[in-house]
Amino acid sequence: MNPALLSLLALGLALRLWGIGQGYPEFYGHVDEIGVAASIWNFFRAGTLLPTEFTYPAFYSYLTAAALWLTGLVGLVSHPLGLMDGLVLQSFLDPARAALVGRSLSALLSGLTVYLTYRLGSEAFGQKVGLVAALFLALARLPIEQAHQALPDSAMACLATACFYWSWKVYRRGAWPDYLWAGVFAGLVVATKYNGAFTALGVAAAHLCRREPGWYRAPKWWAAAGCGLAALFAGSPYLFLAPERYLQVASYQVSSLDFAQRETTPWWWVVRGLVQLEWGVGGLMVAGVALACRERRPVDWIFLAAWIPSFLYIGSWTRESLHYLLHFYPLLAIGAARVVSALVARLPARSGWQYLLVGGLVLPNLWLGVVRVRELGWQDTRLLAGQWIEQHVPTGGRLAMTWLPYCPRLDLESNRQGLREYCRSRPGLLEPLEQAWRRRPAYQLVNLEVWLKEPVVPEAYAGLVDLADPETRRVFSRGWRSLRQLREQGVQYLVLPEAIYGRYLEGEPPAAPSAAQFHLLKNRAYFSQFTADNPELARVASFTPGPGVRGGPIHIYRLLP
Repeated sequence: MNPALLSLLALGLALRLWGIGQGYPEFYGHVDEIGVAASIWNFFRAGTLLPTEFTYPAFYSYLTAAALWLTGLVGLVSHPLGLMDGLVLQSFLDPARAALVGRSLSALLSGLTVYLTYRLGSEAFGQKVGLVAALFLALARLPIEQAHQALPDSAMACLATACFYWSWKVYRRGAWPDYLWAGVFAGLVVATKYNGAFTALGVAAAHLCRREPGWYRAPKWWAAAGCGLAALFAGSPYLFLAPERYLQVASYQVSSLDFAQRETTPWWWVVRGLVQLEWGVGGLMVAGVALACRERRPVDWIFLAAWIPSFLYIGSWTRESLHYLLHFYPLLAIGAARVVSALVARLPARSGWQYLLVGGLVLPNLWLGVVRVRELGWQDTRLLAGQWIEQHVPTGGRLAMTWLPYCPRLDLESNRQGLREYCRSRPGLLEPLEQAWRRRPAYQLVNLEVWLKEPVVPEAYAGLVDLADPETRRVFSRGWRSLRQLREQGVQYLVLPEAIYGRYLEGEPPAAPSAAQFHLLKNRAYFSQFTADNPELARVASFTPGPGVRGGPIHIYRLLP
């Protein structure tokens, strides 16, 4: 293998593996990791493949569960009662292990994506373009950040790149294995994350670019489609066996994508985000899309067939985050490398300017990537807040919190009682749990949020909001416990991360009466009482990010008599 390729693959993988233990052994990573990890552990606890997390399809969770099982097989997890009981015990004593294994899987698959990018770029445009594209992707900020999360994005990006690569093979050779592999990877992309579904259009574009007569009757094409469906079923079978579970979540997700409390910039945010996040390389990625539209080579059609509908659909979302387009980063990197190649062709031969150009483009990304992964090793504000609570609040104390992933992770008496019931017939599991619990206090939790049986719409909004919309119905079904109600329930302390309420205290609400306006005004009115001078509250501790500390600010209040 080319020494230059080996070097950049090693560098890219090192940046992805460095810092994956952030927050471990506690559970202080990305908030969405908790739901994925809970679903993974439930495979072992309940002895089922039915997920409990339906925000994503199941393939990534199955891969992580298999990796967890392998850690037990090689002796990293053990228990006198056997491997499965050992994993169940680990799920209670060390729940963040699932995230650690999932992050490792994400990092490895993200590193593999760099290699696949090199292969596709080299075969389509030459080795220099392949190397530069792999370098751009290895040091790109978004793939590095996503590789540190036990979430399906990096796995989906790797599978999508494999699908694009085999789609290219479909155009170049058109052999049976090319069609079958392209179909398999297209199905696995959808089995990993929904927003990768348009990737399959790349296979269709490659098939059409061959311009064979009777293309719609080609057995290879229908075989690819069949392999795609089979791979989708194998990777996430409950999409077919329990579709109602996914449809319920999907309806809410789609509804929430149109819900905004601020001004949005449809489609433009994608272009702006690429430049803001990836700097010079991001600008070249945008130029690479324009180049693909102009030249329209077969590989460009493979890219554009998937990119254009994805850009139009995802770009219209109010939830403006580039990670929804992560699976296009390899092709965007190839496009950026093609632009560099065109620029270098205009420079004097053997001038060395090409190296200065590429180096000047990637060095900022390298520096920012190193800074980011270094910060992952810092202490989390949630950890510091949890330590303060355990030191100052006696066991059995009653705390009020909401949106637990943003709050410190504490042992709760209700959870312990539930585990005692679960382990009643399995004393071999209960004994080590009781030993661990004796070393750590447990608390009672009161949720600040209240869910109403039926939505309550104030008169000012009557007739102006659509309660058939899942997000709107959710907004008018949520309430908050007052300080008086909290005091009546014996709450002593409130734990409030600014990540929960900070966005409600800034900016102007939408002018027209709507669910978004009501949501912002209601929450602003409630949380303003904590930020203003309030004789019923005393702020007793605050934890803010700074040198050696990462995460959002967290404040702890005590209810005064």
